[in-house]
Formats: sequence, structure tokens, C-alpha cells
Amino acid sequence: MWQVDVDKEVAVMAGICNRAFDFEEWKALAENNPKAFEFVRQKMIDSLIADAGESERLKRLQWRIDVERERSKTPMSACVRISNMMFNSLYGDTGLSNALTGNYQKKDSGEVVSLAGRRQEKLD
Repeated sequence: MWQVDVDKEVAVMAGICNRAFDFEEWKALAENNPKAFEFVRQKMIDSLIADAGESERLKRLQWRIDVERERSKTPMSACVRISNMMFNSLYGDTGLSNALTGNYQKKDSGEVVSLAGRRQEKLD
């Protein structure tokens, strides 16, 4: 049933992608029809990623952002989580800042453990 409402909202909001971002317009859509807001938001994100050069990398990043949003109990919590992701990608141990200054240190890889041998030992 909500698909009809989404279609109506999308038809009304069809020009939103071609205009400058209007916070009030997006806010009104989010308040009046959250499902339509989410639908249009996702369509815009998909369109931007498709037009970008590194679309696979951006899809993975968007997936991480969406997971953080889903894991958060409030919008503010989601904002803080995503902000921390951005901060770490810039200033973390393997962040852009260290890479640009030559201080980038690759993390040591972990030891690969064969589980097959351990399972057999437990069975004996």
C-alpha cells in the first residue's frame, strides 16, 4: 500500500535531484512520509554512486554507513558513529593523514590457523 504513496511522492519530488539541495523540502518529506523519504534518498544515493568512477568502493562504503545507521538507536547515535568512521579514516593508524605524511604503518597480519587439524584432535 505504501508503494502508491511512494510513487506519488517520487512523482512530486522528481525534480529534487535536478535542483540545489533544499533542506526544508527533504525535512517535510521525512516528516510527512518517512518511507517515501527513504525511497527517494536511496534512489539519489544509488544514482550518485552509479555516476562515480569507483562505484564498487562507494557501494561498500555506503553499505558500512547503512549498517551503522541500522545499528543506532537514535539519529544522533548514527551521526556520531558515522562521524567516528570519518575521523578514523582520516586520523586513524591507517588513515589518510598518516599516509600523506609517510607515517602509514601497515597492520601486521594475523596468524593463519588451520581449523581442520584442531577439529580432528578434539575428535580423537
